[in-house]
Amino acid sequence: MSSAPTTPVSAQPIRGSIIEAEIKISVSPAFPLPLVSGLYAIEAGDGIWLCAYYGSNRSVFDYLPQKGADFDEKTAGITFHSRQRIAKDEYRPELWEQFKKSRLMTFKAE
Repeated sequence: MSSAPTTPVSAQPIRGSIIEAEIKISVSPAFPLPLVSGLYAIEAGDGIWLCAYYGSNRSVFDYLPQKGADFDEKTAGITFHSRQRIAKDEYRPELWEQFKKSRLMTFKAE
């Protein structure tokens, strides 16, 4: 995980602009439903939220937020499984890359 200082997860919904997004759909013959991982960096106020969504509901796949979109967690229709806040002045591209490597979830090829 990151060694950068973080703020504890807040109960407040996240609102801001998506500055980075990585969406990966993974399928496996061993599972009846695909798996989607949605990883986001959302600029909100004076911080950046690194968030991860995982799901298998196909009806959500086409509506996942994309890079550049405004985001409001209350109306997005998805719930993040993990979220980590980093102060805006401490955010670096390396943190985003590390977050993607540690949080991207896919089916293993067999």
